[in-house]
Parts: sequence; structure tokens; C-alpha cells
Amino acid sequence: MNAISNTGQEIREYYLNCYETTAPAGQQWTTATAAPELVSLVRSGALPQGASVLDIGCGVGSESVYLAGAGFKVTAVDIAPQAVERGRALAEVYGYSVDWHVGDVLDLPFGQGTFDAVTDRGCFHCLRAHERERFAQEVARMLRPGGLYVLRCVSSQRPGQVRPDDASHFVRTFGVSSTELWEAFGPHFQAEHMELGSASPDADPSSPYGWYCLWRRRAE
Repeated sequence: MNAISNTGQEIREYYLNCYETTAPAGQQWTTATAAPELVSLVRSGALPQGASVLDIGCGVGSESVYLAGAGFKVTAVDIAPQAVERGRALAEVYGYSVDWHVGDVLDLPFGQGTFDAVTDRGCFHCLRAHERERFAQEVARMLRPGGLYVLRCVSSQRPGQVRPDDASHFVRTFGVSSTELWEAFGPHFQAEHMELGSASPDADPSSPYGWYCLWRRRAE
């Protein structure tokens, strides 16, 4: 990660190169299955059975395939063709149907109000500050009124800390503050849940924290 800069284009090129040159096991952000918070959300019934879901920045499709297996109508999009191909192969192994797309999340071809939910694990924090408002507008446009945006992203803050945590290049590059979240999504969404947590706060105190947020699309 230390090789990437803070510009949006170079971050995109970094991920495109990684998907071309490394296997999923060598990608720090890639996991073999859906994250626990998404599994819990599905099991709680917060996402209605059979809902139309967009997995934005889907990577190799672990969560896309999980959602398809759980009975949702899934569309998945990523900027990297190699990532999408791996996702398509994974879905074929399980016999699940996912509508796969290669595209830029700032300019997607889906119509207004197409989806009941949009899920995002690690996409939003790859965008630079000047791109975030446009991204939020795109998500709001594609969601039906009352639709749910499920966001997981790197935090620039730690519990009890107001100022950004600039201890690592990774956090400086990708970290997002609570203020930045509200600035991007507040005009279009109501916040139902905002949680700041770490995968290993005890085992590794230096581990970055992340946001888990549920944003509800405001009614027209």
C-alpha cells in the first residue's frame, strides 16, 4: 500500500494492476466470504427477501455470491475486469445468478430507483474528497426511496479521538472521518446506524478502525 499516492487515478491504477498481477490470496482487502456484519444484517431480515441489491466495488464477488445464495437479486460492479471474471467464475461454481458489470462507480448505467439496497465494502474510501459527493448522489439516484445503503470503510479516527489518526500511510490515504461521512451522505440519506470498530483491537492496537454504517435513502 505504501506505493500508492493520494490521487484518485493512481489509486484506480493500483487496484487494476493488483487484480492483473496477484491472486486473491495476495490481496489484503479480499476475503473468501461475506463479512459478519452483512451476514447478520441478512439474518435479521433488514434486507427483505428477494430484494434487488447492488454490490458496488464488488471485487472478486465474495459478498455478491453470498447475497445471491441468500435469495437476493444481485447486480455486481467493479472497475477491474479481472476481479469481475473471478466473481463470475465463483458464482458459476455454486450455480448462482449474478448480473456482473465492469464500470466506474462514479458513472454507472443503472436507472433511477433500480435497487432496494446498495452494499459497499471498501469502495467509498478509495474515492478522493472531490469525488465523494458525486458518489453519494449516484448511490441515492440508483436507490428507491427508503432503500438502504450498507457502508463499510476505513476510518481516519479511533474511539474517543476527534482529530484524524495519521499514524500510517494507509489511514492517511483511505481514512474517512465521521464529519466527511455526514457531508457526503447527509443531504440524501438518514443515518440509521454508525459503528466504529476494529477487527483486532486487542491483538493489534495499531490496527486501523473502520466504519459500519446503514444509511436510509430519504423519501422524495
